[in-house]
Amino acid sequence: MSKRKSGGQAAESPSPPAIVCILVVDAIIDEVEVEICCQRIGGVDRVFSTSMDWLHAERPSEDSLAYSVETLLFGIIARCLRYVGEPADVRAGLLSKERVWAIVSSVGLEMDEIRRENKLWREAKIVTRAAQLGLALQASHFSRGTWIACCPGTNHTLELRPTQNLFYCGCCRVGGGIDELDEFVARRRSTAAGFIGGRTLH
Repeated sequence: MSKRKSGGQAAESPSPPAIVCILVVDAIIDEVEVEICCQRIGGVDRVFSTSMDWLHAERPSEDSLAYSVETLLFGIIARCLRYVGEPADVRAGLLSKERVWAIVSSVGLEMDEIRRENKLWREAKIVTRAAQLGLALQASHFSRGTWIACCPGTNHTLELRPTQNLFYCGCCRVGGGIDELDEFVARRRSTAAGFIGGRTLH
């Protein structure tokens, strides 16, 4: 039964969460099951993982819930590929296994296109300088206008923006231009060498 809003208008009751699909992701150590659900509530359609709070997306309820799910699932799968791993299998729910695989394939094609576009910036000053500094580099296949490099002495990455000749490391919270990249790399390597040296003395 629907509740009444002030003014006599009927408020839409939230739909119960429904399983869209389960992605069986080939993570580094083991396979991980990522259950993806959807729900229409308060004029908003949501698609979300039941086990990973950060893996969610929403949009206003303008079309059928099934249409919203397909639209939102594209971004969910892209984030899953980036941060969790590549699906090795799919279990059907609201969407068929074939439809989910078609969306996974579409995400892969867009990622390939993004990487091709980013490779055109390989001669940018910030990219060539990072290569001269010996940083492991690759054109991002997730974000346009971005290259990824290993942050020296760490297990995380920093981003290069070749269109602006800028870099930023989110973990270290340091960024700037080419001169700042030189200083940052020298400082990180000095810190890493000091840490390793200190460890070997004990």
